[in-house]
Order: sequence, then C-alpha cells, then structure tokens
Amino acid sequence: MSDSLKENTVQHTLCMPLCGRMIAARKYPDLFPDRDAERIVRELGEDISGRAMYRLQYMWINCVIRQYNLAWEITGYLKQHPQATVVELGAGLSCLRRQMGNTTNPWYCLDMENVIALREKHVPLGEHERNIACDLNDHSWFDKISFDPAKGIVFTAGGLFYYFEKEQVRSLLCAMAERFPGGMLTFDAVNSLGLKGVNAEVRLAGNNGTKSFFSLEQPKEELERWSPSIVNVMEKDYADGYLKGGYRKTPMTRLFNWVMRTFHMSFMLHVEFADPL
Repeated sequence: MSDSLKENTVQHTLCMPLCGRMIAARKYPDLFPDRDAERIVRELGEDISGRAMYRLQYMWINCVIRQYNLAWEITGYLKQHPQATVVELGAGLSCLRRQMGNTTNPWYCLDMENVIALREKHVPLGEHERNIACDLNDHSWFDKISFDPAKGIVFTAGGLFYYFEKEQVRSLLCAMAERFPGGMLTFDAVNSLGLKGVNAEVRLAGNNGTKSFFSLEQPKEELERWSPSIVNVMEKDYADGYLKGGYRKTPMTRLFNWVMRTFHMSFMLHVEFADPL
C-alpha cells in the first residue's frame, strides 16, 4: 500500500470509488468506459473490491454513475461555452477527462499534496491538463486557475464536500461565486439521513477514522441564501436523474434507489455563479 493511502484517513477513501469503478468497468464495460481503474488498483496494491459491501450492486454502480453525472453536467456547460476551463475539486484518482475523451479544454485537477503525488504517478496528464496540490479551504488556489470570463469555467466536486464542515463549504462557494462569475459548479450531496449512510459506507470499507459532516435539507433555498451570486440551483436524482439505462438493476438496487429518492437522501446539484454583466 502507498504511504499516501494509510487506513483511517480521508485519503484512504480514494480506494472506495476507485474499486467501484473497477467492478463497474468489468461488468458493464460500455456503460461509461473506465480503462484506468483496474490498472490503478493493481499499481496501488490496495484492492478492497472483495469486501462484503461490494457484493451489493448499489455500492459499486454508484461510483460510475457519479462520474457519468459529472460528465453530463460538464458536457452541458461546454455546449454553451466550448472553450471553458474545467476544474475538478478534490479530483482524487478520477480519470473523468480520459473517460470523456476531452483533449481540447484547459483542465485542472486539485487535491491535497499527497493525493496529487498519486495522480502524478498513476493518472497520465493530458494535453492542456494540470495538477495542482493545495488546500481547497485556502482560497489562494484561485490565483492558479486560468480564468477568462468570456470563455467560462465549470467546476466539479465529486464526493468531496462530505468531509467539509458546512461553514467551510459556504465560505468556499461564496468566494468562488465572486471570483468566477458566469461559472458553474456541480456536486453530489446528501441530507442528514443520507449523511448517516455515507458514514456507514466508509466504515464498511474498513475506514473507522474518517467522518463526514456536510449535508443539505433544502439545497436550492439554502445555497441561494448564502450569496446573491449563487443562482439557479437545480437538483436531480443521483441514481436516475442523468443515466437512464445501460445496466440491469438488481431488486436490491431498485429498493435502495427508491429509499434514497423517497427520503431525499442523495442528489446531484447544479449551481451557477451570477454574471454581473
């Protein structure tokens, strides 16, 4: 195991979506192709895919669904802003750009220093792509992003904000909205009940030292109250809001999805930053 993936750390949670993507790529190779996950797992020497949690389709299919959802939002923004910059906040070992086959847009991957060291080793950089090691709560990283308001910018934060306190998320989003007018952010989130599920999943993966904190009960109302520059907040169902087919759901997956949807436990958010012009 890499020193950067010590158990009971936030960094170790990188293995959860990575192994989920690997399983999904084996079972549904054409769903949203990920030709890197299995190689990275092998190189890291940290394969948790045999753990009991991954016997449930729901636990691994959601890993590729999140990648698909983020890609859908990026694609939608790029249709209106074809030269926009793309920024993955908390990129981890995501291979989203490689999955999308994007070779033209400026693309930044941001994460903690030890995680970026893993990216440098295991995820080949594409043309116009750059990794940035930073603390996302230290907003000095804003200065490292090339931003042209005329071209636009889109941010993703897949599986990231759970590990932040709500005040940290509020501070970050308000500052981003002011600094990157006309931009857009997409991320996954949960309510307080869903947050209990997130913490349970992390424990099932063998990580007892990492805790999640951030949840939203009424995302549109809460986020738009934070700043007049945060506008047009839209919500979609996590499991079925974007991906309409391509795999056969087990009865347990259908049940989980129904529960998550009925009790508003998990969702995707689209957040725009007002353009004063």
